[in-house]
Amino acid sequence: MRLTALSPQAQQRLAVLVPVIALLISVFVVYPGFVRYRELQDEIAERRERLANLRATPIPLAATITPAVPDVPSEPPEFLASIRELAAATGCDLVGFDLTLPPAPPSGEQELAQGGNKPKEQQEKPSPVRPVRAKIEVRSDYGGIRSFVREIMLASRLYAVTSCEVVQADATTGPPLRATIEIERYVLKDQAGAAPAAPPSGGA
Repeated sequence: MRLTALSPQAQQRLAVLVPVIALLISVFVVYPGFVRYRELQDEIAERRERLANLRATPIPLAATITPAVPDVPSEPPEFLASIRELAAATGCDLVGFDLTLPPAPPSGEQELAQGGNKPKEQQEKPSPVRPVRAKIEVRSDYGGIRSFVREIMLASRLYAVTSCEVVQADATTGPPLRATIEIERYVLKDQAGAAPAAPPSGGA
C-alpha cells in the first residue's frame, strides 16, 4: 500500500507513531545493549588490569626445610623443645622421651653385616651428616596423635618418623591412647671442632 493512498489523518498518525516507535526501540532495545556493552568493556579493562598486576607480582619462594643442624651441645634440648611445642599445639601430653637411641647403620655397615661389601671404586664417601634417633611418648586421642605425627613431618627441620606404635593407655583417667614414636633427625659432623652433643634421657 502506497503512502499517497493513505488518508491525511492516517498519514498524520504515522508521522507521530514512527518517531514514537523508534524512540521505544532505542529505549528498550538499543540502550540496554549499549549499557551492557559498556559494562563488558569496563569488565574487560578491570580483568586486564588484574592480569597485569598478577604478572608483575613476584612468585613467593617456597619455604625451605632445614635438612641438618650443627652437632652442638644445645641441639638435643632444642630438638626436645620443638617436640614439646608440637605436642602442645596438637593437644598431646608428652609423657616420656629418650634421645639416646642408636641410629640405623649406614648402608656399608648393613652390607658388612650381611657378609658382603662394595668394591672399592663403588664405596661411598663419608657423609658429613649423622642421623640421630629419639623415642617420644605422648598421650592423646587418635586425632591428636595423628595431628602430632603430621606436624612432625611438616616441621621446618627435616624429621623422619621411623616407627609409630599406638596402644591403649593404662591409666583410667586422662587421654585414652599412648603413642611411642621414633624420630630420626640429622646433624652435621665436625662443626668447628665442637664436641658431639650429650643428649638427655628421661621422662617429660
